[in-house]
This record gives sequence, C-alpha cells and structure tokens, in this order.
Amino acid sequence: MIAELLRKSIHLAGLILPVIYFFIDKPTMLIGVGILTGIAVAVELAKWISPRFSDFFFKIFSVMLRSHERSGAMTGATYYIISTFLCVLLFAKTLAIVCIFFMVLGDLAAALVGKKWGKTKLIGKKSLEGSAACFIVCAIIALVKLNPVIGIIGALVATVVEMLPFPVDDNLTVPLVSGAVMHFLMHGPFSF
Repeated sequence: MIAELLRKSIHLAGLILPVIYFFIDKPTMLIGVGILTGIAVAVELAKWISPRFSDFFFKIFSVMLRSHERSGAMTGATYYIISTFLCVLLFAKTLAIVCIFFMVLGDLAAALVGKKWGKTKLIGKKSLEGSAACFIVCAIIALVKLNPVIGIIGALVATVVEMLPFPVDDNLTVPLVSGAVMHFLMHGPFSF
C-alpha cells in the first residue's frame, strides 16, 4: 500500500496542471504542457539510449515505479504528461479539465479503494469496489461541470476503460477515450 501511495503521489502532483488550466488560456497551456511533454519524452529516450542515465534514473525513482516500468517501459508519469497535452489540444477547456481530473482522481480512487477493500474481482487485479470508487469520483467531477447525462456517461466510460486490461497505460486511455465519447455527445449528430 505504501508503494502504491508513493506512485499515486505523482498523480496528486499532477492535479496542479488542470488547476493551472482554470486560470490560463488554451494556447498558453499548450505551450507549458508541450514543454513538459518534450522533457518527459527526452527523459524516456535518454533512459533507452544511455545506460548511465538509466541507472541514475532508476536509482532515484525505482521505489515509485511498477515492475514493468523498472524494466524499461515508459513510465505512467510520461503517459500522464502526454495525455494531458493531448486533452488540452483536442478538447474544449472544460472537457479537457474534466478528463484530466478523471485520470488523476478516478484512477487514484480505483487503486486505493481496490487495494484496501477490493474483494470482488472483475478483470485481472481490478475489483468491483475499486471500479465503483472510480465511477463515483468521476461522476462527481463531471457533474460539477458538465450536462448530467454526458457526465454520467463519461464517468461510466472512464471507469470501464480503467478496468479493462488494454496494452496501453490507462493514463492515456482513460482521459482520451472518455473525452472523445463526451465530445461526441456534446457535438455529434445526437448531441445533448
């Protein structure tokens, strides 16, 4: 549980990006998050290219990394930064903020509740209790800013995507898939 809390502390630090986005415009946010994305990708490339840098990186961060991240896979933090950039780029400001909060707080709720109280296994290591926590948190976030129907559907999509064992990190899939669905519901032919 302590290792999971350390990992999720990175998510909590990630709350700063959607909060900042409340106060600045889209072009400024894109520049800032674009710079962070460039740095994150450069660090990932340096890990793969330079064994010395890789050793240094893993010495500092290994306690916060999952086993597949320690064996060279891209970190969840890098997926988070890339996903944040794409949400800001692709979605309207309010929707982007909601999607980033889904990724940060919904995933955090699923992980912590699932680890502590998850008894009813659904898929792999995912539990009904963790998924319920994800849905509740995402629904609360969405209902603050969005049409209730769109918000509930978006929260449900985020929860299902978080639960399913996609080969791509859920820091990328949760906000982008739920955001795409909510965007379609807002602007598609059957918009609410």
